[in-house]
Amino acid sequence: MFHHVLCVFPYRWTRSSRTSFPPLGLEYVAAALRPHAERIDLVNFRHQRRPSTQPFLRPETDLVCYSINWPEDLKLIRDDINALPPGVMTILGGRTATENPRYWLEACPNADAVVCGDGEQAIVEIAEGRPWSEIAGLVCRGRDGQLVFNPPRDNVPLDDNLMPARDLRGHAYYMTSKGVSMGIQIDQVAGSRGCPFNCRFCNFAINPWGVKRSWAPRSPESIVREIQQINADLVMFVDDVFTYQPDRVVAICDLLIAKGIRKHYIVNARLEIAKRPDVLDKMQQAGFIALLIGVESTQDATLKSMGKGFNIAQVRERFEVLRKSRMIINAYFIVGNIGETEEQMLSTASFARSIGVDLIHVSRLRIEPHSGLRELVEQTPGYHIAVDGTVYSDACSAQHIADLRKQIDRRFHTPWQVACVVLKLARILNWRVKAKALVTIPYFLTVLIATQIGHKLRKWLGRPGN
Repeated sequence: MFHHVLCVFPYRWTRSSRTSFPPLGLEYVAAALRPHAERIDLVNFRHQRRPSTQPFLRPETDLVCYSINWPEDLKLIRDDINALPPGVMTILGGRTATENPRYWLEACPNADAVVCGDGEQAIVEIAEGRPWSEIAGLVCRGRDGQLVFNPPRDNVPLDDNLMPARDLRGHAYYMTSKGVSMGIQIDQVAGSRGCPFNCRFCNFAINPWGVKRSWAPRSPESIVREIQQINADLVMFVDDVFTYQPDRVVAICDLLIAKGIRKHYIVNARLEIAKRPDVLDKMQQAGFIALLIGVESTQDATLKSMGKGFNIAQVRERFEVLRKSRMIINAYFIVGNIGETEEQMLSTASFARSIGVDLIHVSRLRIEPHSGLRELVEQTPGYHIAVDGTVYSDACSAQHIADLRKQIDRRFHTPWQVACVVLKLARILNWRVKAKALVTIPYFLTVLIATQIGHKLRKWLGRPGN
């Protein structure tokens, strides 16, 4: 039994912070530790003026768990870990720690172990006193000081009865943009783990050891029971593909409707959901307001090499159905794909507008562990991998690809386009959420228009944009 456990999300708040969402994975770890600790505190550095674990340590603190998910603030995180007093067990986890446990254990002598992959079961086994040599997925130091890599842990679904420890939050979480709160409280729910597809640029379907991770869902009853306990107006499902089983989606919607739960939901979806317009209608009735769909490219050759499972003709056909929905449709695209010309990349904005997309998110092609993309890049003459994992070529430098990404974004997200999205949202949001959003919408439109005008002026004056 631990006396005092401290769970730390060690990322500072900035205007460009990746997310304003709660650290759901860390909250699951905290929930799993409840039977094994007298007291648990959770610290999110984004809510601290001086991000540091030190003020939250107690004389009785005997376990500190860090969730290291992104390759950001690395020096801050290392320094914070190394400042912990001796004798405090320190366990690291999260996506970034999982990808390179050796780095973290060598850079942080104070760290005792890294949990690779999902952490709920491993942390319970640690708390129960199980020998570390028997804990699957654990990387730790042996008696001789050498690192010991235990065998991988089998993939398991989320426990229907384990809910994130939301009561440990020191603050509510709100939808933000450019560092400004929109006044809409948000939360996240994990309805499943894994992905049934095998897109070549992505490693969501692969566990930390390169083994296929099958899609494993929670029951609809468990998901809706959790949503009933959430205070937020807007809920983001973190599932890689929420719509994989359309009939299960209907079951979730029916329960939400039957219980009179009036919230709004955002989910990741695949184009195949367009084959079930009845499911789309049911989702709208239950409060779903946005579908995030990966299109990735405007070129058939790229889609084929990615293993997306559809072509451009099918994209157009399925968006004929999707754009009739009242829901906001966000399409993901990737810039810098192998074999694509600058002209083809720039066609993304006009293509997205032609199929009726409301919003787009353009990212750069990036190497992910075990995705298989590294091998493809290394076999393609003229293509290279930057230090940060992004892909560039002799024809398009890393900076030029970054500039193209911004150019595509500006071409699509005109003030008129954003205004249309705002009007669409105004028709589908319930009155409580709408009233909160109306306070900040004029501000965002003003910022967007000013940004567009500034870009036009820089172009006219011959000055490079940022």
